Amino acid sequence: MTTPFRLFSLPYVPLKHVLDNLGPHGIIILSLCSRRSKNIAVSYRGPSKNVKLQLMYGDSFGSLANDLTGVWEAIDIKNLGGVRLKTLSNGKFRGVQYKMNGDCLVTLWEDKLTGLIEIGNYAREIFNQDIYQVNIGDEHAVGYRRLIEWTMDTQKSIERFYFGIKKTLDEDLDYILENLKCTGSLWLFARPSKNYRTAKPLVFNLNDICIHKSFWIKQRDLLGMNCKIITIYNSKLTSEDFNVFLKHWMAGGCSKLKLLHVSVKELINFESVFDGVEFTERGRDVKRIFVE
Repeated sequence: MTTPFRLFSLPYVPLKHVLDNLGPHGIIILSLCSRRSKNIAVSYRGPSKNVKLQLMYGDSFGSLANDLTGVWEAIDIKNLGGVRLKTLSNGKFRGVQYKMNGDCLVTLWEDKLTGLIEIGNYAREIFNQDIYQVNIGDEHAVGYRRLIEWTMDTQKSIERFYFGIKKTLDEDLDYILENLKCTGSLWLFARPSKNYRTAKPLVFNLNDICIHKSFWIKQRDLLGMNCKIITIYNSKLTSEDFNVFLKHWMAGGCSKLKLLHVSVKELINFESVFDGVEFTERGRDVKRIFVE
């Protein structure tokens, strides 16, 4: 017969050593055991909380992750076909069905997006930090505006945002561009209608921005991208547009810029790009070193 290990009877130093080795998965599981264990999980400070929390949402999944490794997953209860699982027994998640997938906790919900938002709220409380990154990466991720709204309402901004839904309604892309407050990295794979034009000129102050299917990006939008790295694919920008941007940059605009990469559909006329610009032509074997 085994004897229960009285974890909370340990003195502070050995208890902290145990918590330091639980990792983020263990901290979540511990917090769900009782009110006391949750209080200890919230007050704990150490390597098990050295995380960058990510929320990932698609048609078949909703997941809290750390460094793209699942910590807590939300799935639709209908996916089980009526099979009844064990339920959590404490706190706000009492009665929620669950199972384990390796170290990852999996909980079942009538609506997985509602579950993912509840998980996001709980993770912010347990780990004492905001969500670092939101990934929306599935063609059929229904209702994703709710996730963006919740993020902006609860923490005002997000460090990184990835949007992978290619066929995007114009009004949905307008909503993202006007309401999302991203401070670090923005990746957009959206493909709006062929006549789409942003309601307002874009203004971005980011570390990096990457836009696929960027036929809708106009000269005015490029001039508003004060980012360290700008990557744009499938662009309809012209040689004249790049000439205007180059002069803008040389005059001090887009001062953060270190790298601009644009993939265009039409050939670039470099005489037009450098028209009216003083420059020194270097050999291809000459490397430039950027100093921060």
